Amino acid sequence: MSLAGIPASQLRAWIIALLQHAHVPEEEAGLIAGVRVEAALRDPLGFDTFAANSLTHVIERLEAEVLTARPNIHVVHEDGPFAVIDGDGGIGQLVGLRAMEHCLRRAERHGMALVGARRSSTLGGLAYYAMMALSHNYIGFAATNTELRIGMPPWGGVTPTLGNNPFAVAIPAGEGTSIVLDMSLTASEPQGSRAGAMAHRQALLSSGNVGRPVMGGHKGYALAVVLEIMCGVLTGAGFGLAHAHERLGRPGTPPDLGHLFVALDVQRLMPLSVFLPRIRTLVQEIKASERAPGAEEIFLPGELEFERRQTRLHGGIPMAEEARNLVQTLAANLGVQLP
Repeated sequence: MSLAGIPASQLRAWIIALLQHAHVPEEEAGLIAGVRVEAALRDPLGFDTFAANSLTHVIERLEAEVLTARPNIHVVHEDGPFAVIDGDGGIGQLVGLRAMEHCLRRAERHGMALVGARRSSTLGGLAYYAMMALSHNYIGFAATNTELRIGMPPWGGVTPTLGNNPFAVAIPAGEGTSIVLDMSLTASEPQGSRAGAMAHRQALLSSGNVGRPVMGGHKGYALAVVLEIMCGVLTGAGFGLAHAHERLGRPGTPPDLGHLFVALDVQRLMPLSVFLPRIRTLVQEIKASERAPGAEEIFLPGELEFERRQTRLHGGIPMAEEARNLVQTLAANLGVQLP
């Protein structure tokens, strides 16, 4: 698999062109592309075959009118700092953006907010939505349930019943790199400064439900159950076997993933002038820890992704040859001229 760098601006233009061909308005296409490019800037593998297949899948579902190109994303219930949003079968990145924007507006008024979303599709990188809170000096949280293309069996069972249910938390750190946790609950090898192959993604490129071991054994399973309830049951979205491949593979089956977003205004608990120095003290203590044999550096959650992003903004995003071919073939089949 050969890799070449693609400028972030070019990748963004390609995604916008494909989405616009599928009748997504220009402004919304730009927002969706921004989320996908940001994920590629942070991801160890850049824009790989998995990302290309995901984009292809979205365009195909838009063309088949399974996904709504111009969704009416709206609030269906609101009570103080709480709200539920209907995504109208839209692209998950757009639904997620609108839901987190609403969450931030409610947090500005109430000090914190919790917003659920339903009738949505795949969000992509969860860090993006949690990090939207950082510019407000809020703590941000985002979570979603997922389709069972990578399904986790319950502890003691063998039938994939839960998705890999990723979540993200973003915590402001002042002048330092923000603390950003972004993880799913399927077991995978930790990524150091040099990315591995992340072979677990191959399961998502196959058909049917593929069972994967859960991160942390019974503890990860328990967390997956809690997130399935919070994102699926509580929001009124689909949950559990409603997201099995045999159901979603039927023509015309609308998306119904559920998401949950939280924003917390730190200053409602303590002044930033107190909170940020406390964060810095903790970071310094963690960094000063005696290193284990073979460890070159101690990284905090989100630190590697931040460094990766800065490098790629100048040197381009790694793009596998197969991924490039997939996108170009999709464009050719649709008659889209890529910028």
